[in-house]
Amino acid sequence: MSDVTTVRLAAPSYIASVRRHTTFARLPSEIRGYYDVIYAAIRSGKIAKGGHNVAIYRNASRRGVDVECGVQVAAPFAAVGEIECREMPTGEAATTVHWGPYDRLGEAHDRVVAWIRANGRELAGVGWELYGDWDDDPKKVRTDVFHLLKPR
Repeated sequence: MSDVTTVRLAAPSYIASVRRHTTFARLPSEIRGYYDVIYAAIRSGKIAKGGHNVAIYRNASRRGVDVECGVQVAAPFAAVGEIECREMPTGEAATTVHWGPYDRLGEAHDRVVAWIRANGRELAGVGWELYGDWDDDPKKVRTDVFHLLKPR
């Protein structure tokens, strides 16, 4: 894990995305199915993959969360069934790198949120994870965790 949180400008980019409403408790058992929908379209040639997997979280509360699971693409495309071309969040974001298993990602989110509050910044209500390349050794699995900041 990394204890370093930085602020960087999240630039415009696109993902092939499916949107769902779920809970953080159910998400671990459901998330694979969200990506399966997208990867089926990639394998069929209907969408061209351009990068890594992404999960974007909005409207998080005790009742649930709106999640967009997506795969980075090189250029915008027309919707393919329920798969939409969506723009990634843009603007200033606080970010950290998490090295390790996905079930510990909450700790990275907590560190970023604590850093935001300690530095007098405000959350804009959107967080996301950018997943690195898979490795069978969980210690080598990289996930970049972001939280969008409200403008000053």
